Amino acid sequence: MRLAASVTHGLLYVLLIALPLMGWANASARGWTVSLFHVVPLPALAAAGSAFGHTLGDVHKLTAWVLLGLIGLHVAAALFHQFVIRDGTLSRMLPGARKMR
Repeated sequence: MRLAASVTHGLLYVLLIALPLMGWANASARGWTVSLFHVVPLPALAAAGSAFGHTLGDVHKLTAWVLLGLIGLHVAAALFHQFVIRDGTLSRMLPGARKMR
């Protein structure tokens, strides 16, 4: 379980960084302006019309579904620990979860 938790957490962090970067590159390839909070314009990560940027858009879609699956797995594991194993993992994750015991 520790290995699965470590791998899942690592993938969550990697995807949370990679997903926006791939979306940014895809938007750049489509010629769209990307800005931070609609205030600070960001530089293009791919040239307009770039095949690489468009491919990253396809990978971005697939990666988003993988991220959603990992989030679901993470939630399921937390609930498994709370209601089946009853080891207090969820209580350590969420201060308000102590009331669920």
